[in-house]
Amino acid sequence: MKKYYFLISIFSLLFSFTSCSSDDSELPPNEILSSKIWVIKSKVISPSIVYYGQEITDISLFESEETKNYSFEFLADGTFYQYDSAGELLFENTWYLNADHTQLTFGEPIVYEYPVVGNMGFTTIDIISISSSKIVGVIDASFNEVDYEVTLTFI
Repeated sequence: MKKYYFLISIFSLLFSFTSCSSDDSELPPNEILSSKIWVIKSKVISPSIVYYGQEITDISLFESEETKNYSFEFLADGTFYQYDSAGELLFENTWYLNADHTQLTFGEPIVYEYPVVGNMGFTTIDIISISSSKIVGVIDASFNEVDYEVTLTFI
């Protein structure tokens, strides 16, 4: 009997230290998108590319510091802004999430130019996950008959 009492005491103690916390799932993904200004942390490419004998898996390595610090704002009304590192507006567009929140679509293509890979433009990002601290999505791109998948991580 003492053994059961001891186990019950331990479980009670454990549960008393468990706290409830706010969960991102309470906010719809479109509200999470429009809740802050985002910056792309990484652009992981698959398959990787070889550039001057080095295997490259993150194409943001090809970007200038200026480009790495671009920021992205998704307004609740469907307006999208891209800013430079000084906060100056570079690009205005529109955006929307599909009904099941698995695709983020832009009205006009967003285009980046990279050595080796060339121009990569996209109008749709396939969403992997959305939370208040991170968005992960994938775009498909082709260059010189090679199909690439780029995983974008916004923070």
